[in-house]
Amino acid sequence: MAAIFWQEHSRDMIKAEQTPQPASAPTAWSYWVKTARPFSLTATVSPVLVGTAIALYEQHFNALIFIATMLSCLFLQIGANYFNEYFDYRYGLDTAQSLGATTVIFQGKMTARQVFLGGAGSFALAALFGLYLILVVGPAIILFGLAAMAIAYFYSSKPFKFAARGLGDPLVYLAMGFLMTWGAYYVQVQRWSWHAFAASVPVGLLVTAILNMNNVRDYEDDLAVHKLTLPVRFGRRFGERYHAALLIGAYVTTTIFALVGLLPILALGVWLTFPLAYTNVRAVLTATDRKAFIVGIRQTSRLHLVFGVALTLMIVLATLVGIKY
Repeated sequence: MAAIFWQEHSRDMIKAEQTPQPASAPTAWSYWVKTARPFSLTATVSPVLVGTAIALYEQHFNALIFIATMLSCLFLQIGANYFNEYFDYRYGLDTAQSLGATTVIFQGKMTARQVFLGGAGSFALAALFGLYLILVVGPAIILFGLAAMAIAYFYSSKPFKFAARGLGDPLVYLAMGFLMTWGAYYVQVQRWSWHAFAASVPVGLLVTAILNMNNVRDYEDDLAVHKLTLPVRFGRRFGERYHAALLIGAYVTTTIFALVGLLPILALGVWLTFPLAYTNVRAVLTATDRKAFIVGIRQTSRLHLVFGVALTLMIVLATLVGIKY
């Protein structure tokens, strides 16, 4: 894997240096922050909170481990955002007019090299916090880290380019649903848990909905460059209905898991957030303007965070009052 990474890195950096780019002044921190896409980082916060809450429910919690886990996962996602921006530019999948790109490279605000190094630096910080987890939890964390980094890097990069092949949805569900939620539980408890797995399902469905909303927005752009996301494969209307199914599925699965005892019964309290989901679904299904999906992405990200916080609070409340599975 390391050989593939560096081989592709070398080729792409050579191409990037050969590609004419507008001259620019020293890069302001605001552009580094913009390219990190801070509004998207709720996708990391929710699974780490929920997984940690399940561990707390089972009487396990270490604050330093929680902080290291959160920071490692955040930098991992930031790195993935940088790499996505870089490789979509490098492979011609974005243009200066793309709604999904930050366009900092096209505007000359950052060079392609800077964006790539931003991703590499973020991965290094994620690995640094991961090293702490390895030391205090054990070497099994290495597998989590390698799997997450591989998915994050090759999501956009050759030779796999998972996103361009329509594999983004299952991999985002795996990485930011299952791995982050169950991983946040595992670093606290160090054992398998069907309860943590159950908690990861609705979180994973909602983070997949964020990606799908992004793909629905970019339908025309992706179709033009043959980026085979699910909406491109099956149509934008499919993407809109798929979005509704993902959001509703998060509530249905939470209800089932609470009723069968895989989640505390108080987890049903997430239905208090359902009006946000209903408004979101109605707006998506009735949208006529492509730019309306930009709002849809932010609404889905907000729902993912609110749902995750609500589920976390319900689990913590169940812990405090002593409600068992």
